[in-house]
Amino acid sequence: MGVPNSERVTRPTEPDALVLEAWGQGMMVGALVVMAAVTISNMRKRVLLHKLILTELILAIFHGTWIFAHPPVYGWYLSVTAIGLNVSWSLHNVIAWMKNRPFLSRRVSLFYITTVILVQPYWVLEIYANFTYFNNINQIFLKTRPLEPLFRDPWWLFTTCSLLYTIKKEYDFGLIELIRVSPRFGIVLLSMCLSLAFILVDTLSVTGVFSSILPTGVEPFWKLSFIFKCLCDTVILDDFKTALDRMHAYWLRRMNPNSNISANAYYFSSNDYHDDIDDPRSASTMDPEMGRLGFKGIKQRRRNTTVSSFFTTCDGPLSKQETTRPTHMDGFGLRPCTPQKEEGKQEKSEFNSST
Repeated sequence: MGVPNSERVTRPTEPDALVLEAWGQGMMVGALVVMAAVTISNMRKRVLLHKLILTELILAIFHGTWIFAHPPVYGWYLSVTAIGLNVSWSLHNVIAWMKNRPFLSRRVSLFYITTVILVQPYWVLEIYANFTYFNNINQIFLKTRPLEPLFRDPWWLFTTCSLLYTIKKEYDFGLIELIRVSPRFGIVLLSMCLSLAFILVDTLSVTGVFSSILPTGVEPFWKLSFIFKCLCDTVILDDFKTALDRMHAYWLRRMNPNSNISANAYYFSSNDYHDDIDDPRSASTMDPEMGRLGFKGIKQRRRNTTVSSFFTTCDGPLSKQETTRPTHMDGFGLRPCTPQKEEGKQEKSEFNSST
């Protein structure tokens, strides 16, 4: 049992193909390692979502190292590491569901996660097909590989569209305004669009719309798409509603400094976050505009924290005046915002009373 010698699959030997695949693998491994380090630095204990994101990154890293293997280890090593990659792809859809779930109705949420579960038999077949193809047993993989985008990416497309729709309809944010308030969220949206673009290119490649000198399954386009998907998970570790609500609170305070949201009403530290947006016991008094925008309230910070602890990425030490001034920050970064002169005294007294 096997395939003809003319159709046998081996490690890329053509110089351009070898360079392209080595570049793709090196870029993927480097990006995933950096994102894993960032995730570990910012993840919180006992938060399942953060642990799943880290697991997603670790499982995929090893598939970016098979370029170093030679036959007969090459086929085995590539196929075994592909198992972790396939699991990581399915795990990414679960993570996307967890991040987007607060915006979904119960029926849509159940349909989403149920369909993710129902396609898992395909991935079992794909693992088998991958092993038999790269070990020159049969060529089932040539028929299953073009179906990968159909069983991998519709949920990500839905998540992207759902997030854009929610931002526009529920939060009254324009995209330019959103990016100005939170450049980090702008990175997420850009990464989503780039990942979808490379998904399209990968689909055109495996369906034969344009040819490639690389064997089927080792094109670089899916790697680029996967990197941008993981970047979306890493840049904002929390679910989208939590992130948007915190950013929305910050934006409302900037628009209306006299609102009832005090300087302590929101807490942006990624390492010790205690907000509970939907807890009715923590709802503070909101103005009518806030109620119209669907913001239910913010839990008061449970413990006191010095303002200087927020400035972990500032260049140089803070002055004494800066460490005693309340800080208004982007919900996704450590960017101080100097209060207006006429409200400086009022905010300073609020902060001092809280500490």
